[in-house]
Amino acid sequence: DFVVCFVLLQMSDDELNMSPPGSPTAFDDSSYDDSSLPIGVKKTVLSNGSGWERPKDMYEVQVNITGKYDEIIFDSNESEGRPRTYVVGSGLPCKGLDSTFKGMKRGEKSTVVIDSPHAFGPEGLPDKNVPADVAVTYEVELVDWHKVEDITKAKDKGILVKLLDDGPEWDKPKDHDFSFIRYRGRVVGEDKYFAEEGMGEGTEPLRVKTGSILPSGLLEAVKELKKGSKALVTLKPEHAFGETGIPDKAVPANAAVEYEVELVDVHNVIDASKDGGVLCETLNKVSTEWKKPKETSKCSVSWKAAVAGPGSWASREFENLENRSVVIGSAGSDTVTDGLERALEQLVKGQRAFVSVRSEYAFGEAGLEGKVKAGESVEYQVELHSFEEAPSTYSMSAADKKAYSEKIKETGNTFFKTGQIRRALRRYEVALEPFEYIDNIRDEAEKSAAQEIKAACNLNLAACHDKKGDWSQVLILGFICWQHT
Repeated sequence: DFVVCFVLLQMSDDELNMSPPGSPTAFDDSSYDDSSLPIGVKKTVLSNGSGWERPKDMYEVQVNITGKYDEIIFDSNESEGRPRTYVVGSGLPCKGLDSTFKGMKRGEKSTVVIDSPHAFGPEGLPDKNVPADVAVTYEVELVDWHKVEDITKAKDKGILVKLLDDGPEWDKPKDHDFSFIRYRGRVVGEDKYFAEEGMGEGTEPLRVKTGSILPSGLLEAVKELKKGSKALVTLKPEHAFGETGIPDKAVPANAAVEYEVELVDVHNVIDASKDGGVLCETLNKVSTEWKKPKETSKCSVSWKAAVAGPGSWASREFENLENRSVVIGSAGSDTVTDGLERALEQLVKGQRAFVSVRSEYAFGEAGLEGKVKAGESVEYQVELHSFEEAPSTYSMSAADKKAYSEKIKETGNTFFKTGQIRRALRRYEVALEPFEYIDNIRDEAEKSAAQEIKAACNLNLAACHDKKGDWSQVLILGFICWQHT
C-alpha cells in the first residue's frame, strides 16, 4: 500500500487522468453527471472548478448568472457589480438551477438547460417578461460559498452558524476552556447593536470562560468554531433572550437576534486534579513536543506565585523563581506544592501556563509563614523549560522495580507524616504501578517481594483514605489486602 501511495504522489496530473480513448477521465468534471438532478434539468460543465468540496443544503452560494429563453436575456447580475447570493435548497432563483448548486465546485462555470416545470411553469416570470411554459437556459459561475449549519439537535434552524472565515486549527473550545472572542449582537432586521465586546480598533478581545458565554445559543455556536474562525450566528428567541428580552437594551420579547463573532484564540484548561482543585490554563502550543514529565522527572522550571484574589498580581505575589530544578514527587521543598507538580505533568517542553490551585493542593491549613494564610488558594504563572524523562518501569528488572517502588513509597511516608495526605496517596499509587501484574512473575522470591510491597502500599492507601473519610475505599483496599494474605 505504501508503494502504491508513493507512486501516485509522484505522478503528474496528466498521468493521473490517463484513461482509454473516448472514455471520460476519472478527474475530468466535463463529463460530470449528477444523478440527483431532476429529469428536465441538464448541466454541461464549461470550466472545471477547483478543490473537491461542494456546497450543501442551507449554504449561501455566491454566483454570477445569465438567464435566457429563446436567446432572449431575461436576468443577469453583470450590471450589479457583484455576485448574487442564494441559499441552497431554497428553490431560488428557480428550482432547476437551485438543484445544480450542490453539484458544483468553487470556480466552476456551467450551462444549465431547464424545462418549464423546473423553471417558472405555467405562471412564467411576469416581472422579467418570461412567458408561461418555456424552457430556460442559465450560464452560471459558482464564485464562492459560505458554510451554513443548523447546530440544534432538533434541526429546527434555532441556531444557524454562517461561517465567514474558517480557522486554520482543529481544536474547538470546551466549556472549561478560556475563549478570546470579539462579537457584536443586534435584533434581526435592526441596524443598532445592543451588545459589543472587543470590536474597536486596538481593542483586546474578551477573555471569557467558554461555559459562561450568554445567551445559550451564542455559547453553542462558539463551541463549534475553530481558532481564527469568523461567523454570523442567527438565533431564534428560545436560544437567545426568550419571552423576557432585554428591555434596557431594546431587545424585545421573542426577538430573533444575530451575532457577528470571531474566535481569536483558545486557551485549553486541564483539570489536573479531576475535581477542579488544580486548573491548568495553557497559554501557548508547542506542536513539535508531545512528551510530558511524570513521577521522578527532573524539571527546569520558572514560576511566579501569588495569593488568589482581587488586586494586581504584583500586590499578591509572594514568589518569583527562575530556572529552578524540580523533581516531581520529591519531598525536598516546602514551596513546591502538589498543585504545581500536577500542573507540570500536563505541560510539554517550552509550554507556559496559568495555574489556579485550591488551598488543599497548595499550602492547606498550615499556610506558608508570612506569605500565604491558612486556607488561601494560590495562582501560578509557570514555564517548563525542559525535563529529564523518568525511567520506564516496563524495562526494569524485578530488583530495580522493587527499589524504585520502595523509594516512591518512602517519599509517600514522608508526606503522610507531615499531613500531606493527597501527595502521599499519589506516591503510593505510583509505587504500585510496576507490580500491577505480579502473576506474570515466575521467580517465587521476586513474586513474594512484589506482594509485600503491593500489600504495604495498599494498606498505606487505606490509611490515606481513612484520613480523608473515604470509608468505601478503605473497605475495598482492606478486602484486597485480605485476599492476598
